[in-house]
Amino acid sequence: MVCSVTDTPRGIFRPTADLATPVRDDGTMERRRGAIDAARVGSLILVVFGHLTLAVIDRGPDGDLRGANVLALHPGLAWLAMLAPMPMFFAAGGWANATSTLASAAPRVRLLVGLGAVVVTAWSVVAMAELVVSGQGGLLADGARIATQPLWFLAAYVPCAVFGARLARMAQRPLAIVGGCLALLAVFDLARFVFDAPEVIGWPGFYLAWTVPWLLGAWWRRRWEEGGFDERRFGAALAVGGLLVGAALVGFGGYFPSLIDAVEGERSNTTPPTLFTAVAAITQVGVLMCVAGVLDRVAVRRRRLLDRAGELAVGVYVWHLTALALCAGLLAAGVWAPTRFGWAWWLTRPVWFALVLAVTMVFVLATSAMRPLLERPRRTSSPHGQLVAGVMASTAGAAAVGLVGPREVWAALAATALFIAGWYLLGASA
Repeated sequence: MVCSVTDTPRGIFRPTADLATPVRDDGTMERRRGAIDAARVGSLILVVFGHLTLAVIDRGPDGDLRGANVLALHPGLAWLAMLAPMPMFFAAGGWANATSTLASAAPRVRLLVGLGAVVVTAWSVVAMAELVVSGQGGLLADGARIATQPLWFLAAYVPCAVFGARLARMAQRPLAIVGGCLALLAVFDLARFVFDAPEVIGWPGFYLAWTVPWLLGAWWRRRWEEGGFDERRFGAALAVGGLLVGAALVGFGGYFPSLIDAVEGERSNTTPPTLFTAVAAITQVGVLMCVAGVLDRVAVRRRRLLDRAGELAVGVYVWHLTALALCAGLLAAGVWAPTRFGWAWWLTRPVWFALVLAVTMVFVLATSAMRPLLERPRRTSSPHGQLVAGVMASTAGAAAVGLVGPREVWAALAATALFIAGWYLLGASA
């Protein structure tokens, strides 16, 4: 079911309206589908709760604060991280941005980049102050690294969004284009894992792996709009096929069944992404197609709740690890913390979650006041070139915080400058 959009609610960064409902070049609004809105919002919320669930922060026997990941402590559960839902986020992005051009997408991605610039700048200042005072990165630098890492997705999302229409045209040949992405990923993996090529060879696979769900989302939209498309049958085929191939890669190819780097010594599927990442993405897109009809019906009944969640989802996602780092700082300052996995630890989990989310909302509400500044356009005589430069700067800044983070002075300065430059240049208009 398609819901038409007449009014766009003004809220806190409105990610559902801003990202899942692009504006065409003629100023008209795209149609929305409830399942896509629900997938976009739900995937971000699940990522947030996944991070909070996996993070284990407590005091050791000596009383010192310590941190770990549940998957590192219990590697047998690592297969659960195959469910990390960012591929669904990119699939929803491919659907929603299937008609986006550089000019129409720039205002929306600029708002995201601007929010990222606020986060990166704030943490870079804190990290550099610690480096100047103490001469080395410590607790604050670690916090800066953790808190800014969620912005990695902009390195893939921004270029995909601004070239959404072109990617949608490419997606109309799914066997060729998706198959080509999978084949190239397999070549990169063979080079690294069989022939011991350096890791840098695998980094082009970052865009290949995250483009796969985006392309499938764009292809899915075209087929759905044409009518006569049995999305549940196609989705089941994708889900079962992806699951079987993924199991074969784990069983016979030496891949680790996780989309999160948590278990030391195991093969990473994120830095850089691998063939398994793309196969897991195909599986998730298939599952999303199978449940899309149910999500459409839920969205109709709970549209107001979905819109409200959409207003908050991106802000919560961007700020939640900042809140986690600050709450961990409270424990480091001497606040009582229970021993991991004890009865007190389990009983206080709801309190811990509530505290982190409350701090997160403080930041979301505070930065909402900056929205008029972040989205204000600039008049220029050469908007196209500046928009392209803004995409490049934003992508480089997101890659910098994803790979390195503002732990060193040079990294903090570079990431801050790239995000601010990207935000500024994306504001160009004729």
